[in-house]
Amino acid sequence: MTLQQIKYILGVAECGSLNKASEKLFISQPSLTSSIHDLEYELGFQIFTRSARGVRLTEKGESFINDARSLYKGYEELLEKYCGKAKKTFSVATLYYAFARKAFVEVVKKFSAEGYDFAFREMKAEDIIDDVHNQKSQLGLLYMSEANRTQILKLLEARQLVFHHLTECNAFVYLHKNHPLSQKESISLDELSAYQFVTFDTDDVKSFFSEEVLNRHELNKPIMVADRATELNLLKNLNGYTFLSGVFGEEGDEDYITIPLKNLDDNVSCIFELGFITQKDARMNDICLTYIDNVRRILHIAGFAC
Repeated sequence: MTLQQIKYILGVAECGSLNKASEKLFISQPSLTSSIHDLEYELGFQIFTRSARGVRLTEKGESFINDARSLYKGYEELLEKYCGKAKKTFSVATLYYAFARKAFVEVVKKFSAEGYDFAFREMKAEDIIDDVHNQKSQLGLLYMSEANRTQILKLLEARQLVFHHLTECNAFVYLHKNHPLSQKESISLDELSAYQFVTFDTDDVKSFFSEEVLNRHELNKPIMVADRATELNLLKNLNGYTFLSGVFGEEGDEDYITIPLKNLDDNVSCIFELGFITQKDARMNDICLTYIDNVRRILHIAGFAC
């Protein structure tokens, strides 16, 4: 077994296709296939199953890939320490949080002179988990609620990732300052039933509420938007509303306000736990620690306890 073979295997696992991996790794597909076959023969088991749709990891292959990633990461760290050859990268995967972007900007300003390649990736919760698992990002920012906690923890355990608590907060309703409900101290879902729900992503809504709540309050029939400007326009002109997990930290827009969402009942709360995920036993380097420190500081400035 060689490091080159491990590099090839990791490339195929990430791409899910021999053809795509061969292009990314700058190797012919027959040579890549031959290298994989040689390694599988040496190991005594199949790492991948092949089909017309591409390749998938076998059960043993999944275990091997996890160990191979750790081994290859150690090799790259060794190169960086003694040869200065490994590329320095810093990437964050996150839900659509303004405070996450602010913290990232501060990190770029501080570390840009050190030659890092930076990436800031906004995506859904499950994609964040996959992103950190596949080592495309060192950190992932997401939240857990009563509705999504079991699923999130199951995914993290399967991918050998760890959730680190940052803070807790209540859910909020986000609407225009002239909305008929804008003077309320708190708002219930029943009070929102006469108004139009607007959202970027229905999957995100499912992490706020159960299927029963979504159906009862018709939250499964929102107006879908693709950008922030459109969302704000609809909130203003249609007396629409959306939800925030409470850890918003948005760039201040005085025309829009947040009002606490009332708990649905005594058994169902609207409390969310914000945190970040890393690979299990991962060592947090200076740039990762700086980013998390910036997040904590920004949340404290915005009035949230960390």
